[in-house]
Amino acid sequence: MGAWGTGIFDNDTTCDVRDDFYELLEEGLSVEEATKEVLNTHLKDQDDEDDLEVVSWIYTGLATAQLEKNLLQEEVRVKAIELIDKGADLELWAESGEDEDFEERKKVLNELKSKLIEANK
Repeated sequence: MGAWGTGIFDNDTTCDVRDDFYELLEEGLSVEEATKEVLNTHLKDQDDEDDLEVVSWIYTGLATAQLEKNLLQEEVRVKAIELIDKGADLELWAESGEDEDFEERKKVLNELKSKLIEANK
């Protein structure tokens, strides 16, 4: 599991979440069913506290995928905002020592948070 850039879909986990969500919708599952399946699959081996970064990638990827399809669910929106506010996925960027990448990732997450907030209006 790695990241190759600062964008939302610039890591394996968020790409897998998005692709799985889209595939399940194409198979005819409802948004609720697809979301439940994606979360069950991707969260099953994650501990919210120990794997907070991965949990954040799962929720930000799912929230962005749902936004792209105009199917954003409230619980996904709220959880993604909560994780962004915690700085849950910034640890990787802080540890890299690349201040520019850290600031760019922070900007990307804040832009997503703004879209998520706006989607609630």
